[in-house]
Amino acid sequence: MIKSIVFPGQGSQKVGMGKEFFDNFQVAKDVFANVDDSLTQNLSTLIFNGPLDKLTLTENAQPAIMTVSIAILEVLKKEFDFNIKKVNFCAGHSLGEYTALAATDSLSVSEVAILLKKRGKSMQNALPSGKGSMAALIGLEINEVKKLITELPENLVCEIANYNSINQIVVSGDTSAIDLIIESAKDKKFKAIKLLVSAPFHCKYMLNTANQLKSSFDKITFQIPIIPIISNFSAKPFLNVEGLKKSLISQTFSTVRWYESIRFMSENGTGLFLEIGNGNTLSNMIKRMKFANEFNAISLSSIKEIEKFMRDSYEN
Repeated sequence: MIKSIVFPGQGSQKVGMGKEFFDNFQVAKDVFANVDDSLTQNLSTLIFNGPLDKLTLTENAQPAIMTVSIAILEVLKKEFDFNIKKVNFCAGHSLGEYTALAATDSLSVSEVAILLKKRGKSMQNALPSGKGSMAALIGLEINEVKKLITELPENLVCEIANYNSINQIVVSGDTSAIDLIIESAKDKKFKAIKLLVSAPFHCKYMLNTANQLKSSFDKITFQIPIIPIISNFSAKPFLNVEGLKKSLISQTFSTVRWYESIRFMSENGTGLFLEIGNGNTLSNMIKRMKFANEFNAISLSSIKEIEKFMRDSYEN
């Protein structure tokens, strides 16, 4: 069966994630140690012991989530003979796209950790606390959300941050704009959930972060990924290194086209999506999507889940 791998984004963090891999596999310990050394920060202790509010800070959550995903991937490769070169596509949700860079040898784990620390800190500081917000809208399709945004006062910023599924869309911008969207939910019969985030991601308030990333990108050398990465920005594979860098920069202040990315991978033969990292948010989201081709999605976030996956793969 043709497989694709996906890496989770911000919001998937929890205290203690990845600890069983750290405790049981030297290769996982090496990943955590590498990131700690690269950031000159004991991020591992924060991941394993919290507190949650400090782990949830964007500058910590982003490298932490990446670290756990790569630790699990390395265990899969070294301990369970998982051959990543037999995967046909790779994608990550927002910061997960940076995890994909490390997974496909486009950048080193150390380089990605440093980039995510900078990216997270810049995003966190984009607006004063409380000025920006995000909300998940459930039950509206994308054109309905676009119409809803046009009905807001023109002086307010509100943009589509994540096109997660056909009827799950995240908006981002001024807190007053997000509050108006949430207020309209009762009348328009959809569900609106305000997200616990420190800044309004994937909207024009992230332009400064994008410029800082461009400066950082100019100082490191990207390699062609060993398997194709599907871009959040275009929902298609990167064609070359320059396209990869431009897409990553644009992704910072543009819509994450997740639904379209999964559709692309499905239409190009993916029968099984493997979510590698903490939790099962992406795999559950993918299972609910309906395209012409049949596919499944599973989470590999524990040793038990990996052992079952490998056993099922062997039997099939």
